[in-house]
Amino acid sequence: MHILIGLLAVLTAIGVWVWRLQMAKRGLDVATDIAKTVANAPRRLAFKYKMGKGGLDLIDDPREAAAIMLMQVALARGGPLTPLQGDVIEAEMCEHFQYLPSEAENLAAHAAWVSQSCPPATVTMTQLSKLIVNAPQLSPKEVIDLDAMLVAVSEAEGVPTRAQLALLQVYRDLAGLKT
Repeated sequence: MHILIGLLAVLTAIGVWVWRLQMAKRGLDVATDIAKTVANAPRRLAFKYKMGKGGLDLIDDPREAAAIMLMQVALARGGPLTPLQGDVIEAEMCEHFQYLPSEAENLAAHAAWVSQSCPPATVTMTQLSKLIVNAPQLSPKEVIDLDAMLVAVSEAEGVPTRAQLALLQVYRDLAGLKT
């Protein structure tokens, strides 16, 4: 009988310690959650600020804008992006942005994803062209180089279509380029 009472006492003591460890772990989890919340506060505030903006308004990198413009010109041919168009877009980014092929591939994939939810192509081209033309970090040569990149993509599958030519004209008009 004493052995049974002793065994019950030992099991009770073990149970109490397990319960205490669980309570300590829960307290530590709560403290960790609080620390993460405080650490993420600046990011959340920046996100809330950006929530007032939408879609293309969030784009502030001229290379991202240019990649989306290249994608818009390619898609203006009608139908999905062809492998040849994708190769030309990536080659142009490697040459003009000094990207590695993997970086160009990632940016092209991002541009394709963004292009799925863009406004009509002329609106997208107008808005992104303004960003490019007004980007203080771009020289006039880089603005002209983008025109050559857009032309190369438009000609990837042969003679550009009217829709592609119209998008090229939108960029040229806003960039002040003669055609």
